[in-house]
Amino acid sequence: MELQGIRVLIVEDDPVFRQLVGDYCRQQGMVVDEAEDGQQGLERFQAQQPDLALVDLGMPRMGGLELLTRLADIAPQVPSIVITANKAMSDVVDALRNGAWDYLMKPLSDLRILQNAMLDCLRESGGLEPPEATNSVGTEWEDPSQTLAMSDNIEALKSDPHTAQMVQAQLFPKPEVVWQSCEFAYNLYKNEPVSDRLCDGFECGDNHYCAYLAKVTPAGNMGAFVSVLIRSFFNQKLKRYRQGGSTAVLEPFTMLCYLNEQLVKSGLNCALEMAYLVFDRRTRRVAIGRAGSELKIYLRSEEWLSRVMLPDTQPIGLNSQARPHSHFRHLEPGQALVLMEGEEQVRDDLLADRFTGLNEGAVEGSCVQLKASA
Repeated sequence: MELQGIRVLIVEDDPVFRQLVGDYCRQQGMVVDEAEDGQQGLERFQAQQPDLALVDLGMPRMGGLELLTRLADIAPQVPSIVITANKAMSDVVDALRNGAWDYLMKPLSDLRILQNAMLDCLRESGGLEPPEATNSVGTEWEDPSQTLAMSDNIEALKSDPHTAQMVQAQLFPKPEVVWQSCEFAYNLYKNEPVSDRLCDGFECGDNHYCAYLAKVTPAGNMGAFVSVLIRSFFNQKLKRYRQGGSTAVLEPFTMLCYLNEQLVKSGLNCALEMAYLVFDRRTRRVAIGRAGSELKIYLRSEEWLSRVMLPDTQPIGLNSQARPHSHFRHLEPGQALVLMEGEEQVRDDLLADRFTGLNEGAVEGSCVQLKASA
């Protein structure tokens, strides 16, 4: 048995489900430790130093998201898998950002799903030897329907406007976020149920803040599915960075090339105009990557916008040979980089500092602002 001797900590407040999972893990030859809430889970983790943790989200004393953050700080190399009945996409994203390596939904129709998730995470962490290499060439498509346990919902995202709109709405960040040394804000304008624009802002470690803006073609329900894909791919690279591995999430050119490769291999036949910013708070230096021609980049000083001229490139998603353009800028306190496209109203709202997030109406366009704190 591949899991023989692996030490697993199960943090779950439901005694019946905890017993079920514990018994299954013991049948696999694993050494099982259990905790009934987040605080006890943290204490058991520190005392026993397991090879793997299985974590519920909704627990007393300390919730699963806080526990994941604490575990990632203590031992980022130890995989944590979330198992929960909460199907909110925002919780999926938060869990992955807070340190979870995978996310499974209750009820588990087949416990072999859990076994496969544990094996995959342990191989990735180095806790188990990887399977023998196959004869396949190149990087396989990293299917987010496996990473996010969404295989039952992917077709609904593609075909059902209501489901697509509901899922996408959970993925948009707050309109304004203040971080240690920078401020993130955005407006997206849509006149259809599902937005063909998507954006996000997130911290990466103690020193970096990242933000992106993208426009999807064709429009329609595809926008929701692509939103899930892009968020999943970013979370995978963010996870690997936190493990002390890949730094791709801090390199806009590399990240956009990776997204292009994955989208081409997905066979979705969609194109993304996209720009990605990485802000280093220690130097106020911003790394910039852009693919396509529609998204414009500006340097903003109070009410003045100065265009940052970058060569046009192919959008990502259609051609494996597409190559984005990269650039660097240093921001003085109070200065901002702006990603923007669309109608005049987009510019007017930006200069008036009216950031309200997702807006419905006749206007089309989008903007993201990343500002160095004064």
